[in-house]
Amino acid sequence: MNHIIIDLEFNQSSNTKKGKSSSTVSECPFEIIQIGAVKLNEKLEQTGEFTFLIKPQIYPKINPIVERITGITDEDLKNCPSFKEGFEAFSSFAEGDESIIYTWGTDDIKSLYRNIKYFKCDINAITKKYINIQPTAAKLLHSTSGGTIGLKNAAEMFDISLDLKFHDALNDAYYTSLILKKIYTELPEPSVFKESDIAPKKKTHVKIDTHGLINYFEESLERKLTGEETAIILTAYKLGRKHKYEN
Repeated sequence: MNHIIIDLEFNQSSNTKKGKSSSTVSECPFEIIQIGAVKLNEKLEQTGEFTFLIKPQIYPKINPIVERITGITDEDLKNCPSFKEGFEAFSSFAEGDESIIYTWGTDDIKSLYRNIKYFKCDINAITKKYINIQPTAAKLLHSTSGGTIGLKNAAEMFDISLDLKFHDALNDAYYTSLILKKIYTELPEPSVFKESDIAPKKKTHVKIDTHGLINYFEESLERKLTGEETAIILTAYKLGRKHKYEN
């Protein structure tokens, strides 16, 4: 049994020089541009590492914010292989179903499978078993952020030497592996990824109880509303539900 700790760096849609936004592809809002991974054996000893830069196809230009955070530029990626090639190399490294994947948060595992599906790769080439170690670390560190904590903050609080820069997929996977070794005396049962985990949420139609809403105002004001007042209240209610004028 291998333990594969992964981290991913993503690109996404961005503003063009003309001020227009490049459209986001709903099936894959975050396109992977770097896969980093560390392999541990059953004794949690490191036995390998993996890093792979990927040329983006969905969002060809690197988002300026992504470039600032990761240091990855268009020039760095212009001659890099495709996601499909990167995934094939990663799946070989991860050794199929005889492994468990570990992540820091759930974004990486969901984005990994979204990219696999979008680029029509073999979803069965890697294990579907995964463990998100972030909530356990957050609990041990008494985080007050609802079961989350930043990787850098957690590494600092666990007294891990911060010699490598963050927001590099391999380095972040390495830091995650060090935290993994600190927080578990016995590894938990993994979750199992299902395609429904990344299925778009269906929009449900909500029917407004118009009579109840108007009745509430009439009881509060102790009088009947005029037709104009009723129309204003219904319009205001609909705009409020859509967060129309929130800044």
